[in-house]
Amino acid sequence: MFIDRNTELGALNARYKSNKAEFVVIYGRRRTGKTELIKKFFKNKKHFYFLGDLQREEQLLSMFSEVVANVTKKEYMRFGNWDDLFKFLKDFSKERVIVVFDEVGYINRANKAFYSILQRFWDEYLQYTKIFLILCGSSISMMEWGVLGYKSPLYGRRTGQMELNPLGYKDSRLFFPKSDEKNRVEFYSVTGGIPAYLKEFDENYSVFENIQKKILNLDSPLYKEPRFILLEELRDPTTYFSILIAISQGARKFNEISQKSYVEQNKLSKYLSVLLNLRLIERVLPITEKKELRRNAIYRIKDNLFNFWFRYIHPHESLIEGGNVEIVINNIKKDFNSFVSFTFEDICKELLMELNKQGKLPFKFTKIGSWWHKDQEIDIVALNEETKEILFCECKWQEKRTGINILEGLREKSKLVEWNNRNRREYFALFGKSGFNENLHNNDVLLFDLKDINKNLQ
Repeated sequence: MFIDRNTELGALNARYKSNKAEFVVIYGRRRTGKTELIKKFFKNKKHFYFLGDLQREEQLLSMFSEVVANVTKKEYMRFGNWDDLFKFLKDFSKERVIVVFDEVGYINRANKAFYSILQRFWDEYLQYTKIFLILCGSSISMMEWGVLGYKSPLYGRRTGQMELNPLGYKDSRLFFPKSDEKNRVEFYSVTGGIPAYLKEFDENYSVFENIQKKILNLDSPLYKEPRFILLEELRDPTTYFSILIAISQGARKFNEISQKSYVEQNKLSKYLSVLLNLRLIERVLPITEKKELRRNAIYRIKDNLFNFWFRYIHPHESLIEGGNVEIVINNIKKDFNSFVSFTFEDICKELLMELNKQGKLPFKFTKIGSWWHKDQEIDIVALNEETKEILFCECKWQEKRTGINILEGLREKSKLVEWNNRNRREYFALFGKSGFNENLHNNDVLLFDLKDINKNLQ
């Protein structure tokens, strides 16, 4: 299944038509579909695809020799070193050819001079050929420092770069064509937009059956996935585990995270910075904030599976591995609506951005986010600085219908938002999983239920 990525595929094909040397770096989290994108791109085009793994240099060269022999039908092709391989590619690139080094970090690990050798051949020969070179990697830190960073031998050589991010809800829901919107939201709240995770869930089962089969099962790849990723990216993940557990269990502000994770404040910034660079957490400020004050910022886990895993799996691994899965699944069921509600806010935000793009809202907003002050919070606020218009939204993932009391509470909280108070024009919107009470339909408020999400994200 190849979903979305049309923008990235179009960009690669446009570069391919340039018929000049290209050096493109593609990177992003594991399982985001980088390899699928590359394979879709080079289909029916002349190419060499080299996949790095944890082998010795001699074994990698032997494996790459076989790739070349299979493509050229010349069995005698054998490369004793990287110079031999790049000399061959230099001569072969008189015509357009795509050359992919996938998981290139492993290749450089086998020979730490690999990037320097590639840089020498690019500068002296390859940049004057018709080669379309792609370096791809899943370790974000390794790619940003080792390939893109200014200290890298390859710095300044790339002609293009792509960071492949997880899919949004609009595209993720396409993995479950037979499901209703409630199931899609629940599935997405656990898997997030990582294609490989989405493929693991089976829409013929409920979300709890999928959790039991695909996450709480010791043989499932998702059971240990977050642990494997952190072990791959971090030398000593222990402190990071403590921080992620704290955030997943409700610690959002800097001092709260420090207290709950037992990490001293003077050391916490460094750890948070690493997690931010890995795209595992995000730092958010109130939408109306003009200065980036640390005391007003909150931190959230960006990846839904990581959030789920650190909230429900990691703290209960002893129970799971001891065969007491039923206790864990029952705990998840009791808390699940609360867990999904945070993802539901993100989905509502995505819907608003889609409607904004289509011009289907009362005004065109230029900024969207959340607002909070002390113990007061508004789920979504969208605004336009130029026209002085502002939209306040509440999102309710609950079994009962949303009533007039939610709108009244939202109106009261909106009075606390200090933004163009004298001459702004206000709008209000409610999002409800289970629909709305009749008395809400007679008020000046935008209403969106799951049917509206389904209709507008087709």
